[in-house]
Amino acid sequence: MFLMDSLTKALFYVFLVGSMLGIGLKVGKDELLTVIKDKNWLLRMFVANFFLIPAVGVLAARAIPMKPGNALALIVLACAPGGMSALQFLSKKKEAAALAYGGGTTVLLSFLSIFVSPVLIALAIPRGMSLTVPYVKAVLFVLLFMLLPLVLGILVHGTAGQAAHKLSGPVALIGTLAFVGAIVKLLALTKWAKGEVGTPGLIGIILFILVSMLVGWILGGPRKFMRPVLATASSMRNVALCMAIAIRSFDSAVLTPLVAFASIMVTANLLFMVISNLAAKMSAKRAPAR
Repeated sequence: MFLMDSLTKALFYVFLVGSMLGIGLKVGKDELLTVIKDKNWLLRMFVANFFLIPAVGVLAARAIPMKPGNALALIVLACAPGGMSALQFLSKKKEAAALAYGGGTTVLLSFLSIFVSPVLIALAIPRGMSLTVPYVKAVLFVLLFMLLPLVLGILVHGTAGQAAHKLSGPVALIGTLAFVGAIVKLLALTKWAKGEVGTPGLIGIILFILVSMLVGWILGGPRKFMRPVLATASSMRNVALCMAIAIRSFDSAVLTPLVAFASIMVTANLLFMVISNLAAKMSAKRAPAR
């Protein structure tokens, strides 16, 4: 986020606002309140993202031979859930419940990570290192670019349902195009970052993402739509928060693997979304024959 030029930042902001607004236009407040009231879901979400996955990241950073900067970046990422890029995949769900859980989970994780992640990072990094966290800026960012558009969309949904339904498609499309534009703008940077990270670092990143997906899938619960939601939300870590902390607390060697991770996690979840959709279609075709 902090290595982006002005145009790329603007595209990312449009993506966030469009995705959250689109979710609000598609689902009502009752569906979103269901997410907040679902204590079982909140517990599984918290355990996966603030306990199991951080433990996996710390173990991977210590077990896999890699550059110190790569290892430190992996630890920071493991402790910081709430990757906002997850909206690109979670906002494409057709079911209202899946949309509500996807959007609600992303906002909750993004907000909680501002306060919980620094504590986890401080416990996991080597002694002697100190953290500087931009709490005010991080909270304002989540409120302005995620919560506010979501609430606005919900209000329109509640007062003008037909208009909300018609607007949801174009708004979501604008968000998707902005996301694609930002990714294209960052291609040269991400290619360079992957080269700098090296093979051991890339292997560590890929394994961590796959294990994070698996943890989210297993803890997703009995309902089928919840498993891919938590798998995506758990594997998309909060790179923006990690960069904000890294710039203020560590040297530049930590920033490069964060950029590489951002690119790989998007690619991995794109493949995951395609495979999940194909599996769902195949399952639907076989259902009438049973």
